[in-house]
Parts: sequence; structure tokens; C-alpha cells
Amino acid sequence: MTSLACRAALAAALMMAGASSVLAAEPPAPQVLLSAAEATGELVEDLTHRSSALVVRMRQHNPLRAARIFSYLRVAQWQALQLAEPAGVPKDAESALMKATLAQTAAWLLPQEAQAQWQGPALQAQQGLGPALRTQLRDASERASAGLLQRSLTDGADARRRPLAKPAWQPGLWARTPPLFAEQPTEPQAPQWRPWCEGTQALQPPPPPAYGTAQWVTDMREVMTVRASLSAVQKEAAERWNLDAGSITPPGVWNAVALDHLARHPLPLRQHHELLARLNMAMHDALVAAWRIKVQYWSERPVSAIQREWQPDFLPWVVTPPFPGYVSGHATVSGAAAAVLSHFAPESATRWQALAEEAAMSRLWGGIHPRYDNDAGLRLGQQVGQRCLQIPPVMAAQGSSQ
Repeated sequence: MTSLACRAALAAALMMAGASSVLAAEPPAPQVLLSAAEATGELVEDLTHRSSALVVRMRQHNPLRAARIFSYLRVAQWQALQLAEPAGVPKDAESALMKATLAQTAAWLLPQEAQAQWQGPALQAQQGLGPALRTQLRDASERASAGLLQRSLTDGADARRRPLAKPAWQPGLWARTPPLFAEQPTEPQAPQWRPWCEGTQALQPPPPPAYGTAQWVTDMREVMTVRASLSAVQKEAAERWNLDAGSITPPGVWNAVALDHLARHPLPLRQHHELLARLNMAMHDALVAAWRIKVQYWSERPVSAIQREWQPDFLPWVVTPPFPGYVSGHATVSGAAAAVLSHFAPESATRWQALAEEAAMSRLWGGIHPRYDNDAGLRLGQQVGQRCLQIPPVMAAQGSSQ
């Protein structure tokens, strides 16, 4: 082979090697951040989560009802740990105390459910313990649960359902949406539910863009444009985060995400339960705040705006839920969860924020929220999460004085 031919062959080889290295360096194909197992919670072994999530699925509770259940159970267990030392409960019996408190609280919070799923583990955990220690466990768990029982009677969640007075319709305001065509929003009294964290009831995002403004047009048309060119990953994310009736709901998903992280990165017992209590208080309060904003502005959904203004046959990828749009509940609850998890597990803060953003964007990909609903929801949720990180433990157990 001539010198010229050798140089040509070497150049060709180098070009091929360079092309191979470029190909090897290409980023992996995009995928949904939320795993299928996290979306169902199927791998979580934690008794409190497994038992309460089962009730949420079987009863087809909406996210607000689910968040209320999760928060009472987690706050009760955190409260019991705070009472353990004054009550003389030794550290090696604290796990039994958690199960006893779960059984005590579930007995009044979920009285229609099979109590064996809580009572059995509580009794089993106390086998081999002396009578005096069993009495200490019973007294501490009863004391932790009793105060929350009294709180639950006046938290507003059992108030009689009353229809809300809706503003006279005009473009930009919520109207019945297909396929449900509900006249009243889900949980119309939720804005009056008592929050856990003082100050969250005063958080107020700016109003949504008015009908016909540049941002309103841009963001609504974006929903229409995105819907016409959804990628497979966007469709999968929209469906995985949709979490409709019969799912563990967004609060359940964030519990599964947190518990999976705690299984791989354990925290001391008290910090473990403080994380879960504050996480669930924040998610409850985030949803209550979101519902307050929803019925303050009665903002319309994309399906109504797009069918009226541009594309009469437009349909979203997922079903539009029967309540006003602004702000997105998924975005708000996820912003709150990410804020709390970033505080307790800052080493994974990038993932928490990315999951929250994916949850928010999934609603745009699903065709049921414009971007301004999601952005405002994330900010509101982050503010709620920060408030719930600031309150002292004793106030957390009592909840807001509202």
C-alpha cells in the first residue's frame, strides 16, 4: 500500500472511530421519570402506606380525601414518637408503638375497613412484651390519636356538601366539560378544610391571565399544538401521572417515592416519621390551597377554550376532571412534596424537582391544563411546603387554628 493510500486508510479509520465515539456519547432516549412501580406503590413494604393506599384504591378516593387519610395517620405516628420518651417507652419498643398508633387512629379514621389489617400487626408487635410496657404503649398511642380524633371532628371534611354559586359564564370561565359534564366541582367545600400548617390558607398566587390576552392565547394554543404532536414518552407520562379513580392518587405516589428513597437511604426513626408527617401535611394543605384558588377564579379548561376558539373537534389525551383549572392540583401537590423532600433528602433534590416538573407538564401533555396553571401550581406548592417545614412539632400535631 502506498504512503498516500496508508494515510487515506488511517484518515478513514479515524473518521469512523470519531463517528463511533460521537454515537456512543449521544444521550439516552428520553423516558418517563416516574416509574411504573412508583405510580402504583406496589413495591412499598411500609405497613401504613400499604394499608391506607389499599383503602384509597378500593374506595376510589379523590386526591383530597386520600391526602386527609395519609396525613392523619402519619401525624399520629409522629406525635406518638414525641410522646414516647415522656411516657417511658423504651427505644426498642418504638416500632410496636408505631403499629399501635396506626391501629388506634385507623379505628376511627377508617371505621368501615377491615380492622384486622391494622389490629393484627399491632398485637403481633406486642408479643413478648410485659404488661407494664403494653400499658405504656396503649396509653401513648391513645393519647397521640385522641387529640387528632377531636381535630378531625371540626376539620371541615365532613361538612354537608353544598353547591357553590358559580359566576355568570363568559369566555375564560369554567363550564361543564366532556365527558362528565358535572355541574359542580369535585369537593366544593374543600377550600374550607382546616389546614395543618398555619399560614398556608393565606398564600395567594397572582390571578390567571385574562381571556384573550397574549399569554392566554399563547398557552392555550400550546396545549392544542402539543396535543397534535405528542411523543410516545409524553403520552406515557400523561397516562402514568393521570392517577384517576382507583389509583393511589398523587399524594400516594409521592409517599411511595419517599418510602422507596428511605428504604435505600434510611434516616433515624424520629426523622423518618417527621419527614413523612410533614410531607403529608404539606400535600394535604397544597390541595386545599389549590381548591381555594380554583373556586376563586373559576378558570376554564383547555377543552372548552380550544373547541370554542380554534378546533371544534379537539379532545385532550386524558379525561378532563370536573373542576376549574387554575391552579393545577397535580402541580401544587408535587411542588409541596418536592420542597419537603428536598429539605430532608437534599442529595436527591434534583430528582425531586424534576419529578415535580414532570407531574406538572404531564397535565399539559394530557391536554387538560395550560402552562400557566402548572407554573403557578408549582410555585404555590413550594410555598406551602416551606410553610410546613417551619412549624414546630407541637403545632404540627394540632394543625392550623383556622
